[in-house]
Amino acid sequence: MDIFSLTVGFVVGAITGAAGHYLGEKYTDKRRSKELASAVDEEWADLEKRFPKVIAEMKENAKHTDFVSVRYFFVKSSRTTVSRSEPAFEYHTDVHSDLSAAIAHLEEIGYIVDVTPGNCPMYRMREQFVDKLRSN
Repeated sequence: MDIFSLTVGFVVGAITGAAGHYLGEKYTDKRRSKELASAVDEEWADLEKRFPKVIAEMKENAKHTDFVSVRYFFVKSSRTTVSRSEPAFEYHTDVHSDLSAAIAHLEEIGYIVDVTPGNCPMYRMREQFVDKLRSN
């Protein structure tokens, strides 16, 4: 075998291997992306099934044109008041009996973050959660 044939064979083999690796990664990434999107959709459907009234109220608030930039909310009784200079949503424990469970679940799956400054529980909604509320 001469050196030219050996070199051509090596280069063709290297290119074929690199192309195979690239295409394999490309299609594996697409599959993973579809699986992730499917898992997120299933998680959202489960959330709406478990806490329909809480999620419906949150959707209504998130879609309201006056509250486009609001990301914070309080969890409290409807008989109490909160003084805050910035606008924030309020969800009432005496209106939604499953509110505590819904909040715990939302926090567990990463849609909200506890940012309580004092006595009244306060949460910040993450952008992906707000996007989900507005899109459905």
